[in-house]
Parts: sequence; structure tokens; C-alpha cells
Amino acid sequence: MKLDSNMFCTLAAQQTTASPIYPEKYVNFVATRAEALDQQSSLSSYPNRIFMVSDDLQVRSESSSTLSGHHHSEDSRRESKQKFHSVSRQGRTQRNFHSNGKDLIEHVCNILKQAVSVVDIQVGLSGLKLPLTPYHVNEVLKRQKDSELALDFFHWSRRQEGYKHDVHTFTTMLGILGKARKFDAVVRLLEEMSREGCKPSVVTFNRLIHSYGRARQMSEALQIFHHMKYVGCIPDKVTYCTLIDLHAKAGFLEVAMDMYRQMQHAGLQPDTFTYSVMINCLGKAGELSAAHEILDEMIGKGCIPNLVTFNILIDLHAKSGKYDMALKLYNDMQETGFQPDQVTYSIVMEVLGHAGHLEEAEHIFAEMKEAGCVPDSTVYGLLVDMWGKTGNLEKACEWYKKMLESGLTPTVPTCNSLLGAFLRENLYDAGRVIIQDMKNQNLDPSLQTYTLLLSCFTLSERKEDSENLWIIMADLSHPAHTFLITLPPARLGPAHTWEHTVRFFDSICEEDQESKRSFTDAMISFLHKFNMKVEAAMVWEVAAERKIYPKAVTRKAANYWAINLHTMSMGTAIIALSRILSSLKGGMLATGIVPERIDIITGWGRRSRVTGSSLVKQAVEEILKAVSSPFRLESGNIGCFVGIGQPLVDWLYEFDIDRLYLM
Repeated sequence: MKLDSNMFCTLAAQQTTASPIYPEKYVNFVATRAEALDQQSSLSSYPNRIFMVSDDLQVRSESSSTLSGHHHSEDSRRESKQKFHSVSRQGRTQRNFHSNGKDLIEHVCNILKQAVSVVDIQVGLSGLKLPLTPYHVNEVLKRQKDSELALDFFHWSRRQEGYKHDVHTFTTMLGILGKARKFDAVVRLLEEMSREGCKPSVVTFNRLIHSYGRARQMSEALQIFHHMKYVGCIPDKVTYCTLIDLHAKAGFLEVAMDMYRQMQHAGLQPDTFTYSVMINCLGKAGELSAAHEILDEMIGKGCIPNLVTFNILIDLHAKSGKYDMALKLYNDMQETGFQPDQVTYSIVMEVLGHAGHLEEAEHIFAEMKEAGCVPDSTVYGLLVDMWGKTGNLEKACEWYKKMLESGLTPTVPTCNSLLGAFLRENLYDAGRVIIQDMKNQNLDPSLQTYTLLLSCFTLSERKEDSENLWIIMADLSHPAHTFLITLPPARLGPAHTWEHTVRFFDSICEEDQESKRSFTDAMISFLHKFNMKVEAAMVWEVAAERKIYPKAVTRKAANYWAINLHTMSMGTAIIALSRILSSLKGGMLATGIVPERIDIITGWGRRSRVTGSSLVKQAVEEILKAVSSPFRLESGNIGCFVGIGQPLVDWLYEFDIDRLYLM
């Protein structure tokens, strides 16, 4: 039975709950988890000792420094060196003062720890017999976790007789506010810094770039970069490495490459970290040969690859489906003398899983434990995910249970993996148990959790399945569901639909790029299925404005455009194609400059890493034929439709492209 828009409205209005029956083979799993949750007060998490080099690749901090650790440690060393020379120039009284500095710093920190208000700070610190210097204030600020308390102390210290903030205290305070994403306060503090005649250092600018970039405000991070050059502050290696890393993680690979070239043009030699980021950047763009060229350049310049570099290379080959090469690199790495770490083992397990060798992946898990690497929740979650995707729920549940027995708390992605496995088999009660499991362990269901449910709902054909999924979606209480059921119909006023959509997408701006893209895909597919195509188009426009699909359209040459649909769902691809063509037509009408060629990349062929038959390709091909478009399959590339020359221009002028997505 297929769903229609009337049934959707009925489901949205329902507040009742159904009582599906547990499949017998999963009664034990459900009962065991319920009993465990009753007895369990808390589960301790294994300390997270890894950091991200890319969105999907983790490396241990023991293996390599983090961007914030490695590069900011250079900033700290620069600050410490400056402070040393400053202190050494002072007299004996000042040196004696600093001999008691540690105790003074601890005393101030203890006062701040007990403070509830600004008054408490004033009263507690009023009894200090020794004056605070910028050095003391800076050290106290570095130990503060509460940004509001840190700012109160920062302002209090400014009011003390004879005290004046220096570039170090301003920089530290800006970093604290940036980490808390209080950017209005950052702007105000920069204005104060300017009024007091305190000139930002390269460390200050680096801290600001990192703060804005970590909040995924990439345009602001670039503005700071250009401003620092404008005011005569020369970017250093930290500046470029920060921008390269941030843009690579955010998916803006071309910008990352441009920063790499600018860094070299400035005469700065990349280090192992930078080379590793660039290798990862090129690999994610599908340019493995170029990534190997960077590796050769790295070795040629005497920069020795480390464990992180090998992990990246293994991971890139695995994600490109080159499993044999990934395993060869794994063996080469060990022959070179590198001992695999937790990240390496995880990647190799994933390689074996994708190749269908799950038992061998389990052997790698055992090898990992024998080597003294303690598996964390992520490693267990990998095995849960791999077995779940094969449909072997018994093994997936077994590994989930082993993780809990090891005293680990499951991660949200692990719970999502098991939830997805249950939903694929229509095991809704087991799915409810997993969601309750998450809530009982203080794990907030993520945007990905809701996206998974929404995608399953959209794909469901039976009324029973749809009703069960809708109940679970409502019980999840995720803000995305509130957005969905309160979305104003465009027929009642497009402005309301637009504003509602903008507010929600602004609320998820801090989610990672892939989560936002997956949700947008699922949302548009849902709206497209229920014939809410105007609303779907608005969701696309809002998402496009926020660069959730940064590579959906690229300018290959002056009058040559490529529309890339191959990573989108079918519904999203149809909406995106219509809106992008409409935008290109608008530009043509406004400027009089006509496109000479437009490519539509749909699903498979030499330009795509997606293999096999593509529903996106089929849907696009049908709609292009239905509107008598001039697009034809490119010779030798059956995943790319090409429109060229005057026939393309005539069609753009004559056809009402704005209504293409409504067909």
C-alpha cells in the first residue's frame, strides 16, 4: 500500500501509540537490555585519546599533535619566550614576586572556583596583598572552563590600580570566548583591544581563525586571514596549516589546496602534519594519484611520513574500494617499523568488513587486544555496524553486548547502526529499546538518528511500517520532527515556509557537514514523495545558501558549468537540477552571457566514484526526455548528460525551467 499526502496528514495528527509484537528471536535481546538498564547506574567511557584529522578519520594524540595542540603549542612557546625576556628585564622585586607566582595563581583560581557572581570575585580577590601582572592573569585565564567567569575576572583585573592587559591576556580571553562560540563578545573584546592600543599578534589572529573555523564560519575565518595581511601581520605556518585543516574538514577542498599553494609561495615549508592533511584532502577529492605525488614530494624534501600519514593513506584507499592496496600499505607500514595503533586497526577492520571478510576483521580485533591497544566504544561500534549491515543481527547484538560488558558506554553512531539494522528488518520494538537505551545512558539522539528514521519512513510502502516509524519519530522528540510537523504549507504563504525553514537550518549550523547533507536529502525526498514539491524546493534553496552542497554546481570554464547530482537522493537530485538550471538561466537573462556547455553528472561513469545502476540517473534521464531537452549522454561516460551550444541556449530561453521540479 502506497502512502499519499492525506495519509501523511493523518499520521502527523496522530498522538496514539501502537503495540507491535516482538519477533520471538529478539525477545531475549530486548529483555536482557531492559534488565541491564534497571541494574545499571552508569557506564564509564574509555578516555577519548584521539583527535580528528578529517571528518571520518581519527588519529591518536600520542601518534601526532592535534591542530590545536601542535600548532597552538608553537604559539604558546612564542608567548613564553616573549614573557621570559620581559621578566628577565625586570628588577629583583619583580623576580621575587614571580617566585611566589605559582601559589598566587592557585589562590586566585580557588577563589574563582567558589565564586558565584562578580561580587564574589571582588570580595574574594580584594584581600590580595600582591598585585597581579598580565602573566598571572593569563595563567589564571588558561585554567578557566567557564567563559562567563573568565570574562568577569578579565574585566575585574582591568580595574585594578596599575594594571593593564597585554596582547597575551587579550589573546587568551579571545580564545576562551571563541571556543564557547560567543562571537558577539569576541567582537566587543576586539574593539576594547583596539581602544586600548593593544595590537593583535599573529597568535591572536591564529586563535581567531581557529575559533571561527571550528564553528564552521569559514567565510569569517577567511576574512580574518585577509585582514591580518591587510594590517601588515604576516601569516605564519600555523595560520596556513589551520586554514588548510579547517577547510579540508569542512569539505572545501579547493580552498584548502589554494591555501597550501599560498603557504609554499610565502616560502614556508610544510611539515608532516601539513603534508598529511594535504594527502587526505586530495584523496577525499578522488585524486589518489595527486595524493601520492604529495607523498613523494614529502619524502623528497626529507619530511618523514609518520603513523598518521600511513593511517590516512590506508583509509583513503579503503574508501576508494582499493582494498588490496590498503592491506598492502598496512603491511608496508609494519615492515617500515611502525606499530599499528587503534586507528590503524579500526581502518583495517573496516577494509576487511567492506571486502566481506568479517571473520578476519574479528581476528584483527583480537590482534589489536594482544598488542595492548584497548578497544573503545568506536571500535566495538564498527563491528556492530558491519555485522548489522550484513543482516546478521545476532552477531551485531553480540558485539553490542560485549561492548557493554567491557564497561563502555555506546556512542550515538553505534546505537544508530544497531537501530538501522533493526529497522531494515522491520523490528520496531527492538528499535524502541535501542532509543530508550540511549536516553537512559544520557545519549541524546542525533540529527543522524532522526535522518535514519525519516529515510526509512519515506521508503516504507506498507501502512503498518509507516505508522510504526512515525510513532518512533514522534517519541524521539528531536527538534527536526518538530520542524517537519509544523512546516507551514507553501500554499498558505511561501514567506512563512521560508522563514520556518531558515530558522531550523540556522539551529543546526553547528552539526557536521555530512549530517546536514544527509538530513537535507532525507527531508527533500520526504517532501517530494508527498507531493510537497514547492516546500522541497525551499528546503533546497535554504540548504544551498548555507553551502550544504558546496559542489552541486561548479564553473569549469568561463561559460562551462557542471551540475553534480551523483551523491544526492533521487528527490533531492530532481529538485536541485531544476533550481540550479533556473539559477543559470537567471544569470543568462541578467547578463546576456550564455553558457556554452552544461554537464549533469548523475550517478556512474568515469566521473563518479558511485558504481552500479543509479536511480538518480534514471530519474534525470526520464525528466530530460519528457521536456525535450538538448542534453545527451556523453560518449564514453554514461553517467554524464551534456548540453552544448545553441540548442542548449534556445532551450533555456524557451522552456519554463522554474516549473521543472513540479513535473
